[in-house]
Amino acid sequence: MSLEASGKNMEAVCKAKEAHNNTCPWGGNATEVHLTFFDIDRLGWEEGDTICGLTVVGDEKVATGMMRVTCDAEPDGDKDESEEVEEVVDAVSERELVPVGPSTVPEHTPSWN
Repeated sequence: MSLEASGKNMEAVCKAKEAHNNTCPWGGNATEVHLTFFDIDRLGWEEGDTICGLTVVGDEKVATGMMRVTCDAEPDGDKDESEEVEEVVDAVSERELVPVGPSTVPEHTPSWN
């Protein structure tokens, strides 16, 4: 993955963190970014890495091309109801995660370019 693409993906995580912290219904601060294992590998990251202050977590419930941000204030029973940020993935060239805002589509439904 190119340095430019890697920077854009890190920027996408930072924007998702900021969006979460500004809109969290529990008033919490983002602590983790959940991605598919495929995307983690494709991005050259590893589970447990820290990106923009968030711990990278492999999550089989998150669709490819999506990320889910969780925080320190979420009730334990609501982990599946946490904010999910929809991502657009370019499936033709080097794929980059690009934030488009809070998801309004059913949970775990990818949005493709």
